[in-house]
Amino acid sequence: MDHLFIPGFTSEQSIVALDEPARRHVAALRLRDGEQIRILNGKGLVGLCRVARNGVDVQLHVVERDLRPRPASLTLVMSNLDNRDRFEFALEKATELGATRFVPLLADRSQHQRVSMDRLRAKAIAAITQCGVAWLPEILEPCTLEAIEWGSTVIVGDDRGSRASNAVVATDVTVVVGPEGDFSDREKDYLAALPQTHRWAIGSTRLRAETAAIALVSTVVALR
Repeated sequence: MDHLFIPGFTSEQSIVALDEPARRHVAALRLRDGEQIRILNGKGLVGLCRVARNGVDVQLHVVERDLRPRPASLTLVMSNLDNRDRFEFALEKATELGATRFVPLLADRSQHQRVSMDRLRAKAIAAITQCGVAWLPEILEPCTLEAIEWGSTVIVGDDRGSRASNAVVATDVTVVVGPEGDFSDREKDYLAALPQTHRWAIGSTRLRAETAAIALVSTVVALR
């Protein structure tokens, strides 16, 4: 079943009027009168709706609603990449897998090009709409390692690290993926000094940044 993101949808609504972008989306899906679609507000509320057409006007009549619990905290901290598409691809896939927060990292060796927060949010919305994820991840402004609020467990990708283990997967996990040129010595020392840091080797080869991000996030999800 198709999904539609309507951030203003509340549990009190029985009829949802559509703005112009939402009407265009429903038109693109070629939904006819009486067919059903699920709507998401990005805050856990999911509504099963029936399409009601009256000429050019389109409304959604709520048939069922379900408030889904907030998932366990999973943050992806990822350095900006020279290739914007690869960076945004990692955000999309992490969102589909259930990441709850995304932090663009200003690493010493990262490409310090401008990050469009509007584009990142649009990519995350497209991901939850495609997959039906009930919670839209929080997307923070780019920052350095020192400005991050770390979870109770920090996972850093390292091809010389240990094997992934569910023994260290907590309810508040932060996955960290460094720049293509690796972290600086200063940043490595900073991460090593965090008492909750664990280094995981994913696979037998050195992975590209976006591949490492997806692999680490999916491994945390699988071990929970």
